[in-house]
Amino acid sequence: MQPLLRGLPVTAQRLREDRILEEAAVTGADPQHLCAVFNITPETGLRYIRFFQRGMDPPTHNQQR
Repeated sequence: MQPLLRGLPVTAQRLREDRILEEAAVTGADPQHLCAVFNITPETGLRYIRFFQRGMDPPTHNQQR
């Protein structure tokens, strides 16, 4: 993935965060759905939902199930 992004003002991590937030918007901010689709922990799913609801900086998700 990194060679595809070389020279662009975006990282793979940022694209993933954006995709998770878009999924939260489409699914009505369902943390269980985010966990199942993106293989993230429940805590991380809830951080994304909180971000989505408040409009703050995206959370980092270093933890995976």
